Amino acid sequence: MNTDKAYWKYWGKARKKGEEGTPYHLLPYHCLDVAAVGAVYLLHHPALRADWASRLQITETSLCYWFVFFLSQHDLGKLSYRFQGLRRDICYEMGNQQEEGRYHPRHDTLGYLLWEEKIGPLAIEQAWFGPAADRVNQRDWRRNLAIWARTATGHHGQPPKISEQYCLDHLFSQCDQQAAMQFSMDCADLLLPDRGIALPDGRAVHERLKPLSWWLAGLAVLCDWLGSNRTFFDYQTKPDDADKPLECYWEEEAKLRAEKALRHYGLLPPKAEPQTLGSLFGFTSPTPLQQTAANLPLPAAPQLFILEDVTGAGKTEAALMLAHRLIQSGQADGFYFGLPTMATSNAMFRRIVDKGLAQKFFQGEPNWVLAHSASRLEPVMETLLSGGNGEGDYEGREEPSAANERLAWFSDNRKKALLADVGVGTVDQALLAVLYSRHQSLRLLGLARKVLIVDEVHAADAYMLKLLEVLLTFHAASGGSAILLSATLPRITREKLARAYRIGLGFEALALPNKKYPLLTRISQDEPDEISLETRPEVARTVDIAWVHSVEAAVEVLLAARAKSRCACWIRNTVDDAIAAFELLKQKEVPTDDLMVFHARFALGDRLKIEDRVLRAFGPESQEQDRAGKVLVGTQVLEQSLDLDMDVMLSDLAPVDLLIQRAGRLCRHVRDAAGNPSEENGRGPPKLWLFAPVFTETPATDWLGDPMPGTAAVYPDHGRLWLTAKLLLESGKFTMPGDARKLIEGVYGLEAEASIPAAFQNKTNKVEGEKSAKQSVAAANTLTLERGYEDQGFDPWDDALIPTRLEDQPSVTVRLARWEASEVKPWIAAPKFAWELSQLSVRVSLLTGELESEDQAMKKTIDHCREQMSDKGKWSKLLVLSSADGLAWGGQARNKKGEVVSLVYDERMGLRRA
Repeated sequence: MNTDKAYWKYWGKARKKGEEGTPYHLLPYHCLDVAAVGAVYLLHHPALRADWASRLQITETSLCYWFVFFLSQHDLGKLSYRFQGLRRDICYEMGNQQEEGRYHPRHDTLGYLLWEEKIGPLAIEQAWFGPAADRVNQRDWRRNLAIWARTATGHHGQPPKISEQYCLDHLFSQCDQQAAMQFSMDCADLLLPDRGIALPDGRAVHERLKPLSWWLAGLAVLCDWLGSNRTFFDYQTKPDDADKPLECYWEEEAKLRAEKALRHYGLLPPKAEPQTLGSLFGFTSPTPLQQTAANLPLPAAPQLFILEDVTGAGKTEAALMLAHRLIQSGQADGFYFGLPTMATSNAMFRRIVDKGLAQKFFQGEPNWVLAHSASRLEPVMETLLSGGNGEGDYEGREEPSAANERLAWFSDNRKKALLADVGVGTVDQALLAVLYSRHQSLRLLGLARKVLIVDEVHAADAYMLKLLEVLLTFHAASGGSAILLSATLPRITREKLARAYRIGLGFEALALPNKKYPLLTRISQDEPDEISLETRPEVARTVDIAWVHSVEAAVEVLLAARAKSRCACWIRNTVDDAIAAFELLKQKEVPTDDLMVFHARFALGDRLKIEDRVLRAFGPESQEQDRAGKVLVGTQVLEQSLDLDMDVMLSDLAPVDLLIQRAGRLCRHVRDAAGNPSEENGRGPPKLWLFAPVFTETPATDWLGDPMPGTAAVYPDHGRLWLTAKLLLESGKFTMPGDARKLIEGVYGLEAEASIPAAFQNKTNKVEGEKSAKQSVAAANTLTLERGYEDQGFDPWDDALIPTRLEDQPSVTVRLARWEASEVKPWIAAPKFAWELSQLSVRVSLLTGELESEDQAMKKTIDHCREQMSDKGKWSKLLVLSSADGLAWGGQARNKKGEVVSLVYDERMGLRRA
C-alpha cells in the first residue's frame, strides 16, 4: 500500500463552508473509522457475537472479519463524482476535478450498485471470503454478499434502492470505479486475513442471513453515527506520508478512537449486580407472583412470560425481578419497559429513578432513558438532563456530568433511546422497530439482548395487538426474552401472543388450555408452562355492584359521598360527558377546591398540573385532609394512567375488562374510616356504581344509543356491553381473582358471541369486520422477518406519520396560543418547551383545520410564530385564543366538514365547544 493511490483524492466528511476547523476528512479514513467502531463493538459484546455467528453457522472470527470489512465499504457511493461534486472546492484542493453531475441517487444506493456490478464479482473471483465449492455455490454466495452489502450501504436508516434504470457508467467515472476497486481490494487485504477456509453451503446461509440482516443493518447505522462523531474522529485531509497507509491508521488511530467513543457513551455491556427481592425492592412479604418470579428455574434460552394477576399483586416488581434474573444469568444486557401512555411511562420512570433501580440492576452507572415524544417535558428527566440527579443518589458513583451527558445523547433522538441499558417509555417506541420507518433497524438493535416488558397488554386494540405479535416474532428471532403484563386477558389473545413468539423461535404454536387465574404462562422452545398462582389476601376482594339509570341519580351518589366526607370519582366514557357532569356538579354548588375534571383535552402543561393535583388528593399517600369531600370527574385516562385510591366510584357502563381496571382504583389501598393510610380497612366493602340503561333481556337496537349516545359511539360493540351488564346484574358483585376468567370469557370468549341479542348482531359483525380490517392494515404496515433488510419498493414512513395506533376517530395535534398585546404567545408561559407544553390532541370531528385570520397584521404574526417552532408548525394546527376580560378565552377553527366552529378553553375545564 502507498499514498499515491487514487482513492486518497476523495473526501468522506466535510464541514460547512466557512466553519472553523479542519475542512474535510479523507474518505478512506472515515470508512475505517466506522469499521473500527464495529470491530470494537463486537469485541466487547461476546454474547451477541456468539449468537449471530451461531445463527449463520460460521465462526465468530469469520463473523467479525466479514462484518467489519463490509463496514469499510459502507460509503462506496461517495466515490462517485456525483457525490464528490457536492463540494467542488474540496475536489479542487485534492486535485480530483471531474465532470459535473446531479447528485442522484443517494450515495447509499450508489454504493450498493457499485458493489453489485463491480466489487461483488471481484470479491467472488478473488475469493476474498474464501473459496466457493462450485459455480452454484459461487452464485449463492454472490446473493449472500449482496445482503451484507445492503446492510452496510443502507447505513442511513433505510435499505438502498434497487432499480434497473441506473447505469453504473453514468454514475461513476472510470477513475471513480478504478479507485473504488483498489480501495476495496486494499480493505480486503487489511480486514480479511483468513481466506483459506472454504465457504459453507451458500443456499443454507442465505435463509439464515436474511432474517439476521435486520440487526446487522442496525449495528451498521450505529457504527456510522459514532464513526462520524468529530469529537472522537478528528478530520484528516492528508494521509501524511508513505509510512501511514491504511493499516497504520487502522491500528494506531481508528480502533483506539472507536474504543473511546463506545466507552464514552456507555455502549459496552454492563455488569449485573446480584440482587434478591428484598435488596431490589425492600420486600419482606412478597406476593405469590413475586415469589414465583424470584424462584422459577430459568433455562438458558429465550422465553416469553405472560403474567396475569389482579391489580395490587405486584406484577411490575415480578417482571423486573424476572428481568434482573435473566440479565444476571447472562441472557440479556438490559430491559425496556413499554407502557400504554406517556403518563404511565412518566410514572414508571420516576419510580425507577426514585428507588435507584437502574443502579441496583448493574454495577457502575448504567445508561437509562425515558422514551416518548414528550420525554423532555417530564420534570425528573429535565432535571437529569440539566445537570441534576432527579431524586436518585449519585454519591460514590461516577460524576453526574458524565452520566447526564450520556443521557442527553440517548434522549436527543428517540431512535437511539432503545440502546440504553434501562429504557422506560411508551410501547409505541418498541413497535416502531417492526414498522417500515427510517432507522427501524437501529430500534431492533436496541432491543436485541434486552428483556422486553410490556404492561397493560389488554389495552391494545386489534391493530396494536397485531403489531405486538410481529414485534414478539422479531424479538424471539433475535434471541430476546419478553414479559407481558395484564390484569385481564382473553385466552384467545394469550394464545395469539404465544403463537407469535413461538414463530420467532422457529416452532409451531401449542395450545394453552389452563383456565386458572392468576396465571403465569411461560413460552419457550419446549412445552409451555402454565403455572397457577395463589392470591395474597390483601388484594383478593369482592366488589359489590349498584346501578343508576339517570345522570341525576348519578350526581346524587357523588353528593352523598361528599356528605359523608368521602372522596368520589365518576369515570365517563367521553370528554364531552365528563365536562357536562362537571358543570352539573358546579350547579349543585360543589366548591371549586373540591371539584376536579381530568381528561385528555388539556394542554400538556395544564394536564401535568392537574395530574399532580389529582395525585395529591387521591394518590396512595393522600391523607384525610387531602381527600375528604372531594369529587373527581374524568375519562379513560383515570383507568390506566394514575395510581388513585377512591372511596366511592361511579362509572359509565363499559366493557367488562375496563370496568375491572376502573374498580382497581376503588379502595385500592388499606385505609381507616377517615381515609388515612392504615394497616386495617375501615372503609367497608368496596362498591362500584354503574351508570347504564335499564337492562332488558330483549333490547332494541337503541338500548344503549338512546340514553348514552357518547358511550354508544366510543364502544360500538353494544352486544359486549349488554353481556357485561347481564353478567354483573345477575351476580350483583364480582370477586377477584375468582371471577376474572368467567367475566372475561363470558364477554369475549368464543361461546359468548352466541348469547348476543339479535338486535346487536349487525353491530357486532361490523365491529368484528373492522377488527379484521385493522389486523390486515397492521399486517401490511409491518415488516416481514424472512424478507430481510431490503428495499420495500416505497420510501420509509416518517416517525411522526407512521401509525403505531389506528384510531377509529383520527386526531390532530393542536397548539394553543394567546393573542395578547398584538402578539401570539404560547398558552403555557415557560422558559423551555413552551409550545410543546401548549399542545394537545383533538379529534378531527371537533377540529381539523385552522381558520385563516382576515387581520393581515395578526396573520403575519402567526406566520412568524410558526417559524419559531422547532418543527415550523409542520405537525400541528395552531388555535389562537383571544379574551376580552382575561378569563374566558375563545377561538375559531374548522371541523372535518369545513364548517367554522367556535371553541373555548381554560385550564380548569379544557377545550370544548362554545
